[in-house]
Amino acid sequence: MDPFAGEPTPKAWLFLNGPWAGDRLPSAPPAGSTVLAADGGAKHLIELGWPADLLVGDLDSLSQEALAQVPKAPGFSLLTFPRDKDQTDFELLFPLALDRLGPPGRAAARVAVLGGLGGRWDMSLANLLLPWAAPWRRRWRGDQIAFYNGEERIYCLSGPQELAIGGDKLFSLLPSLGPAGPIDVQGDVAYPLANGRLAWGLTRGVSNESGPKGAIVSLKKGSLIVVVGPKASFLRPHRGDPLKPKWADGLEADDLEENLEL
Repeated sequence: MDPFAGEPTPKAWLFLNGPWAGDRLPSAPPAGSTVLAADGGAKHLIELGWPADLLVGDLDSLSQEALAQVPKAPGFSLLTFPRDKDQTDFELLFPLALDRLGPPGRAAARVAVLGGLGGRWDMSLANLLLPWAAPWRRRWRGDQIAFYNGEERIYCLSGPQELAIGGDKLFSLLPSLGPAGPIDVQGDVAYPLANGRLAWGLTRGVSNESGPKGAIVSLKKGSLIVVVGPKASFLRPHRGDPLKPKWADGLEADDLEENLEL
């Protein structure tokens, strides 16, 4: 069962060179969407069989043999850059993706980023922060930038903006550019918030839960990173005991209970 069934269909799909998280995707790109890859992210398209509209990068992570295997849509474009440069391949790709969404005044769209997390901490953090860069953060205001990571989604929100949280999810709100608010968190939710504010760097917004009916996050001003996943996906059980974490091996029951309460 897809934990994100019913979510909006992305208008643009951006594939980066990070680990493939096994996201549930259709067999072909949805009609009307555009598919773009940064360098080695094109290898994911080979696996999927999705044709690329645009491939950007220095091609240090994609051999000529692999490049030949990349499915290519009609009108395919390849933009190459030198290896020694001041930008990551994602930074080169992101504004080009925004260009393909359409002119100012268009309808809001979702941009899906896949392969952007995991592997290297520096690259993962750089990828998450990049949409907030001054040259283009106003260009995607109202759009939904969503990093796909298996059964998790990480959304970039810029107020005023709303995000629907599905049922039975664990989610966290993290201000990304200073304090964020006012914020409303309403619906079937463990910890509602009305006209609240979250301070940058503090953890008040971490670990909220939606019930079966879901919740709505309304950001009126500021910027948020919202992490959403099925409740079960945030548990990391030990293979030998589904309810016992691996670090608990060798602990007696009383010791385990004491540690879990800390």
